[in-house]
Amino acid sequence: MNYSFKIINSSAGSGKTFKLAIEFISKLLVTEDDNHFKSMLALTFTNKASAEMKDRILSYLLDLKEQRNDVIKELVLKKTSLDELDVVKRSAKILEKILYNYSNFNVITIDSFTNNIISSIDESNHNEDSLVELDSDIYIDLAIDELISEIDGNKELKNLLIEFAKFKITINKSWDITYDLKDFSVFIDKESNKDQIEYLKKMDNNLLSKLRKQILDFKIKKKHEIISLFDQTLNMIYENGLVDSDFRGGYFPKYLKSQLNDDKFIINESIEKSLIGKSNLYNKNLEKIKIERIEAIRKNLINNYFEIKQLVLELYKINSTLNYLPPFSIISKLEEKIQKIQDENGIRLISKFNKQLNLLIQQNDTPYIYEKLGSRFTDFYIDEFQDTSELQWNNLIPLISNSIHSESHDGLKGSLLIVGDPKQSIYRWRGGKFNQFINLIYGQTNPFHFKPDIEKIDSNYRSSREIINFNSDFFTYLSNHLELDIYDSDDLNFKQESNKKEVGHVSITSCESQTFYSKIENEILDIIDRGYKPNEIAILVRFNKHAKDLIENINSSKFNLISSEVLQITSSKKIQFLISILKLSKAKNDYSERKRVIDFLFKHNYFGNNYENLNMCFHINLSKTDIIDFFRNISNQKFDFKYFTSLNILNAVKYCIDNFHININDAYLYAFIDNIFEFIESHDDSINSYIEYWEKKSDSIHLNIPEHRDSIVISTIHKAKGLEFPFVIVPIYNDKINDNRNADPIWLYEPFKSFDSLKWTLVPKSQNLIHMGDNAKEIYESSELNIKLDTINLLYVAFSRAESELSIISKKDKLNNNSLSSIIHNFLEYKSVTEEYKIGQKTINKNDQNKIESSSSENKKINIISALKNLSQAKYISELLSKAFAKNNSSKVYIFFPNPDLIQLINFFDDESNIELCNSIHLFNTKILDYDYVLFPNMNEGLFPFIKLNDSAISDSEKKKFESLSQNEQEKKISDIFYKIIDKAKQVHLIYDSSINSFGSGEESRFVKQIKMLSSGLTFINRKVIQQNLIISEDEEVKIVKDDLISKKIESILSEGVSASSLSLFIKNPYLFYEQKILGIDNKDESKYLNYMDQGTLIHRVIEKLYKPFIGKNLDVSDINFMKNQLQNESRNTFIELYSKEPIGKNLIFIEVVKEYIENTLNFELDQIKNQNARIKIISLEKKLEYNLTIKNQNVKLKGIIDRIDMFNDEVRIIDYKSGNVNSGVLDIKNIDKVKIDHKYSYLLQLLFYKYLFGINDANIQIKEIGICSLKKRNLPFQFIKNQAILSVEEIQMIISDIIIDIMQTDEFIDSGNPL
Repeated sequence: MNYSFKIINSSAGSGKTFKLAIEFISKLLVTEDDNHFKSMLALTFTNKASAEMKDRILSYLLDLKEQRNDVIKELVLKKTSLDELDVVKRSAKILEKILYNYSNFNVITIDSFTNNIISSIDESNHNEDSLVELDSDIYIDLAIDELISEIDGNKELKNLLIEFAKFKITINKSWDITYDLKDFSVFIDKESNKDQIEYLKKMDNNLLSKLRKQILDFKIKKKHEIISLFDQTLNMIYENGLVDSDFRGGYFPKYLKSQLNDDKFIINESIEKSLIGKSNLYNKNLEKIKIERIEAIRKNLINNYFEIKQLVLELYKINSTLNYLPPFSIISKLEEKIQKIQDENGIRLISKFNKQLNLLIQQNDTPYIYEKLGSRFTDFYIDEFQDTSELQWNNLIPLISNSIHSESHDGLKGSLLIVGDPKQSIYRWRGGKFNQFINLIYGQTNPFHFKPDIEKIDSNYRSSREIINFNSDFFTYLSNHLELDIYDSDDLNFKQESNKKEVGHVSITSCESQTFYSKIENEILDIIDRGYKPNEIAILVRFNKHAKDLIENINSSKFNLISSEVLQITSSKKIQFLISILKLSKAKNDYSERKRVIDFLFKHNYFGNNYENLNMCFHINLSKTDIIDFFRNISNQKFDFKYFTSLNILNAVKYCIDNFHININDAYLYAFIDNIFEFIESHDDSINSYIEYWEKKSDSIHLNIPEHRDSIVISTIHKAKGLEFPFVIVPIYNDKINDNRNADPIWLYEPFKSFDSLKWTLVPKSQNLIHMGDNAKEIYESSELNIKLDTINLLYVAFSRAESELSIISKKDKLNNNSLSSIIHNFLEYKSVTEEYKIGQKTINKNDQNKIESSSSENKKINIISALKNLSQAKYISELLSKAFAKNNSSKVYIFFPNPDLIQLINFFDDESNIELCNSIHLFNTKILDYDYVLFPNMNEGLFPFIKLNDSAISDSEKKKFESLSQNEQEKKISDIFYKIIDKAKQVHLIYDSSINSFGSGEESRFVKQIKMLSSGLTFINRKVIQQNLIISEDEEVKIVKDDLISKKIESILSEGVSASSLSLFIKNPYLFYEQKILGIDNKDESKYLNYMDQGTLIHRVIEKLYKPFIGKNLDVSDINFMKNQLQNESRNTFIELYSKEPIGKNLIFIEVVKEYIENTLNFELDQIKNQNARIKIISLEKKLEYNLTIKNQNVKLKGIIDRIDMFNDEVRIIDYKSGNVNSGVLDIKNIDKVKIDHKYSYLLQLLFYKYLFGINDANIQIKEIGICSLKKRNLPFQFIKNQAILSVEEIQMIISDIIIDIMQTDEFIDSGNPL
């Protein structure tokens, strides 16, 4: 026990938490002061770990007190050298001290500790009651939205964001900068970027603006250089009498030509290999003289290529820098906005904690910090140190150093114990540093004057023998295979000793995709058939998407698969129904939401036999009617819309549930109502406020799944860390080990010699970095090494969770050397097997699985109830009151509500108003009576004992009196009254929230612990867990069956006119065709900014206005210049004409994007006229064409609006404008057979449709070209269908007719899942 600094390097399953708890208790026992625990601080990383650590310490003290655990007793006696009687006495005393001074029992998360310090010493924090907010996304969105809305009155900001959007277009990205700003805001929050962000915040915006202009000029210069080199290289080839086909596959000339026509220059490694002789540059059968010519210029070709390569890399850096300079310029503005939003909402973002604390520690000395905290810690215990971030550790060092390098007032020296396992370091993405722990172990860094005592624990108490042997074998092989020497050391190798007699079993199966899911299912069934329960099995996956994939593809009547990561409440039809009603309170004429309401009610038989089918129900109830009448009609006059909109969100939901007879006993509904309840604790309780929150956060609201549920849980490996399961199944997918698509960008120091004022820039992580100098190469290789370490550590965490059996099932198709499945495949080869590898033996469970536990008597004195969140507590209270008053209407019931708002939830169940018969006055006002029933809900630590008093709960004088007491005095007063009340009661019900995601973090109140651990044997305690019904229903196929109404409507649609877009919509999704064309529902979202469809309308209208004056005239240079001059006014005026409002915020940016799109096209046509002598004459714009034909004896009108018909060099062209990206492959005539079945070829269908309409209306005019003007494409906006002339008008008519016949003859309109 005599150490100042100790490190325990403890491998998986070796009992890290057990070891730390024993060290903590031993320190308590050897210290004479019974209150020494107040000077001890244990830090964990999760609330769950914190609660487990507390429970371990308390239960071990209880074991020592009652002399019932020989293992713990022997360990403590050995560590403390105390005699047994002293240990028993001191354990009893210390246990009681802790339980009655629980606020000073400092086993907390590192984030909680950080928050405590910030709250104590940050004088700029004016809101002492700030709530800690884990999720920063919603506040980042608000900050960006607020920032963009300010550009109307901030010219500098407006120009900056406009230039950013315009630049995005030049690199073929979306102009919408909100996504970039969101990603950047999340990125700069990461503490690993702290130094660079601080540097950029100090940079003057004028300097950044000047730099941007210089780098833009630099880009133009480099672009000219690279194009010149491409030209020069091609000329060199042709001037030497060579042609494209002389080179193997014609690849080298093709590469040069493709780069000339594209802004996005790339490096081609296969071309490089052929040039330097690692592969063939020319065809083997090439004639000798041509070979000699190529060899004669090969050196020059190589030199040119490497010059090109360096320029490509330079442009890569330039483009990335130009992309990030605008966000660099607004870092301070973004942080100011986020801070303002934090202050206004009374919250503190957890993502800001460590940087904020670091600043405060730099500004204040350690004694002052301890003084503000109100306590000085002498002994520190840090769990899972491998996950500690660099900044967290740096923040702790001064506090720890002050304690272990000095003595406390009673002469005690401080100590530090660090526990962890570098091999389980899997949180690098949130700042955890693998090397930080390694360097401490090896003494390469040490912030203290003491050399640490190092203890390595290799014993494994969790896993059976063969699992341990397999993990040692597998991970030793893997570290060698990936050439990771770091794992070869004694401190980091994977060798462990088993402490279990059980042999255990490990199997690895490699299989094709077709059998992947059945293999997993069979493995589960085998375990269940051997007598084990489903909840003894865990499936661990790398990503959430894999959990969803397994649930969708494995269906068995013998077990259920559940995953909290996948069970989003948005998937519930009931929730969708309620949200639609809530949305209609704002968007009253949203017929798509009205339709969802009707659809739900019909399918849940709310209307009885009033309608023949769903389509009839839609047609009758979706007529254009006022929203008030709509709800009256569908509810048989019961639903009062005006009253509904006057309610707060919680009562509004209850009103819907009551009126539409929704069964509330549903896990999804519970989660939904609990979410609303938590929302209104810190937000406005209006319907609109919640809907705004829902639209941003609904996808992240999941069901809470209790651990005891009899289902198989699928968990991500990250969430399973620290847990253990008898049976573990690990499905291995073909995911890349180092998939750089979602990787953070890389910081480069002094990126440009020409711009020394820019010290840092960001570039995307890619192999280009290897060729950008030693520094960039080292950064890239270091990143790749970290990914390899992450992979090994992640698999190690997964495989080491198993106690008895481990099953690894891997896909083997599409194998590549960079995938997890290839790792498994290679290991099997190493073991000289192909598909299956097994060691050990399986066991059969001989225990009686059907044993029924005796039910507890209702007459027990104290009932401790575990519930998930708040609604479960409310239901329990309601049911208990109903039973109590049914037995005796004069029963005396007292309920104390730490959170009085819980009464609102009780009203969801309390139809008899039993709550009004109860005494629920404040604890301080109640008379101590002999109650029949005493109920204390919200019995969670942090909620009870309470610290603050509700203003309306007691008198002002009583409140002032309470607040004048010290914390200990306050807690004693609460404790005295609490125990007096429950001592006199016949029945006591203490109900707590067991969810770790709730405010109380799932920890039961200290009073529950006191009763469990310190009560005499005369006190009867009954424990109960409230179960929730979780019915996971499969998504039913969304479809509408055709009836006479639909048939008549289709006849009407076809006779009135069908467009190419209507045909494409039917091909894409028949159900959307039904919604839009048959029901006439428009799914446009209401927004203060233009949606995608409106943006397209604006672009088309501006182009029409610009070109209209020149219809029938050959355009000349002055005409194009005139249009360019008119572009500014026309863009703004057209916006106002279309939408009857001035453009603001993001719309202002979009108008500039419109101008950029159109100006690019005008410049292209200017170049054609000026430099290529092209003759361009506009024949018509927005030309409406129609044609009637008969299909299956029915008259069908085809109609369309052709954006532009012109003559180019005296030949007719049909052109359609598109503002999005257009893949040239979709215009390939070779795909003509797919236009009838694949919506990806809708552009091809549309153009052929226009060709047909034009050709059939004017057969005398020959169409030379039909194509698209892709406004986003700068160099070559016009893309035409090659060889379109081979398709006659008659052939196109057959294609159109076939699609129309499909519409006429379809019996069901099925939702294909393709979105609009």
